[in-house]
Amino acid sequence: MQDSKNAVDAAPRDAGRADTLWFERDRWPFYLGTLAVVIGAIALPQILSMSLAIDIVILAIAATAFNLMLGYTGLLSFGQSAFFAIGGYAAGNAMLHLGLGVVPTIVLAAIGGAIGSALVGLLTLRLRNVYFILMTLAFAQLVYYISLSWREVTGGSSGLRGYDRPELNLGFIAFPLDNTASVYALAVVVFLICLAIFYRLITSPIGLVLRGIRDNQERVEAIGYPVGWYKLLCFSVAGAMTGVAGALYAIQWQIVPISIASMNQSAAIVFMSILGGVGHPLGPVLGAVLYTWLADVISVHWARWPLLFGVFIIAVVLFLRGGLTEGIMRVYFWVRQRFLNRG
Repeated sequence: MQDSKNAVDAAPRDAGRADTLWFERDRWPFYLGTLAVVIGAIALPQILSMSLAIDIVILAIAATAFNLMLGYTGLLSFGQSAFFAIGGYAAGNAMLHLGLGVVPTIVLAAIGGAIGSALVGLLTLRLRNVYFILMTLAFAQLVYYISLSWREVTGGSSGLRGYDRPELNLGFIAFPLDNTASVYALAVVVFLICLAIFYRLITSPIGLVLRGIRDNQERVEAIGYPVGWYKLLCFSVAGAMTGVAGALYAIQWQIVPISIASMNQSAAIVFMSILGGVGHPLGPVLGAVLYTWLADVISVHWARWPLLFGVFIIAVVLFLRGGLTEGIMRVYFWVRQRFLNRG
C-alpha cells in the first residue's frame, strides 16, 4: 500500500502549474494565508459595502468547491450553477414552507447539493475532457429550464420569495438574522468551516489519490485505486459545498432568482477560480474577492466590463497559469531566498 501511495505521489505534474502547493513546500505560508483570510474577513466590510462583502464570502465558498474538483482532481465542470441553484431552492422552500432554522436549512441545502451532484456524477464522470465539460453544461441547462417552468417550487422567472430570514438557534440561545452584519458573521463562520473541511480533505490520503487522478489517472487505475469512486466523492463534496453557498445566498437576499441557475453563474465560478489560481488552497478565495469587486466597481462605469475581464483572464492564462496566487508565491519565495542568502 505504501508503494502505491508513493506511485501516486510521483505522478508527473503539469508543467504549466506552479511547481508545488503552499502546504507541500512550506507549511507556515498556508497558515499565514489562513490568518490573512480571517483578517480580511474582519476588514472587508470596512472597505466594501456589507452586502458586497457577503456576496464575496458566498462566492468564495463556491469557488473553493470548484477548486477541489479542478485544482485537485482535474474535473472541469461548467455545471456548478445547478448545485448552487439546488441549494438555494432547497433552502428557500425550507424557510418558506417548513419554517426551519438556519442550521437545518443549510444542512438540507448541503444534502440537496450532494445528491444532485452525485446523480450528475454517476452519469458524467465516465467521460473525459471536453465530453465531460459539455455534459455538465447540459445538466446545468436542464436544471435552469426546470427551474424556469416548475413555478410551484422555484417561483419561475419571478424567483422564489415571500420568506423571512430564520433564526440561528443554538439550543440555549437564538440569534435573529435581522441585519446584514449578522448574516455576514454567519457567512464567514460557514466559510471557515468549509475551508477547514477542504483543507482536511486535500491533506488526507484521499487528497493524495485525488491529485494522482489529476496528474495521471491511468497510473492510479493501474495500481488498483477505484478512480470512479474517488471522483464521485470529490464531485459530491463539491456539490454539497456549492449547495451551502446557494443556501447562504437565499438567506441573505430573501429571494432565489432564476439567474443563479443560469450558465453565467457557472462561468463566474470558473473564471474567479482561474483568476485566483486553481490548485492552491486560497487561490479561488482571492479570485472571488477580485472578480466580485471588479464586477461591482467597473460595471458602474462601463456596461461591457466583461470584455476587460476577458483580456485579464487571457493574460493570466498566458503568463501565470497558476493564477494570481502563483505570482504571489513567486514573489514570496524569491524574497525569502534573497533573505536567506544574505543571512
